[in-house]
Amino acid sequence: MVFAFGHIIGAWLVGKLVELATKNKISQNTWFFLILGGILPDVDFVLQLVFKVNLHRGITHSVFFAIISAVVIYSILRLIKEKKAWNYSLFLALGILTHLFLDLFSVQGVPLLWPYAKMFIPSFSLETYSSTLDATIDMFLGTSWIFYLWFKQKIQF
Repeated sequence: MVFAFGHIIGAWLVGKLVELATKNKISQNTWFFLILGGILPDVDFVLQLVFKVNLHRGITHSVFFAIISAVVIYSILRLIKEKKAWNYSLFLALGILTHLFLDLFSVQGVPLLWPYAKMFIPSFSLETYSSTLDATIDMFLGTSWIFYLWFKQKIQF
């Protein structure tokens, strides 16, 4: 199973590929939305711990979630008159789609076309271990550390 660090690295690699392909640097705010998208689908781990129900790999691991998240962020940013709302929402969706792609290599697969349960895309992984608590701790610590360094401008993407 890919945890937060793996998803952050995956989103970072996609961002670097975008920079290479377009020959343009991605702004710090754009990096924020790309990396946020890279870890956002695993917010269901937090909800799972709080509500004690199995929520992982549901709606948040679907193309539907990527589209809805991008629309919500776009709407909020347009409301506050952010000129790059379209760009930020696209990079959020790109980060989410990167997360989904990486999760295709886990044993659980990904419900890409949720809510159509028959469209669950299985994986080809041999992995057998999974722990919600381990994943949540990894997500919290890794994400906090990366965003702290980014906020303090100790790292540049």
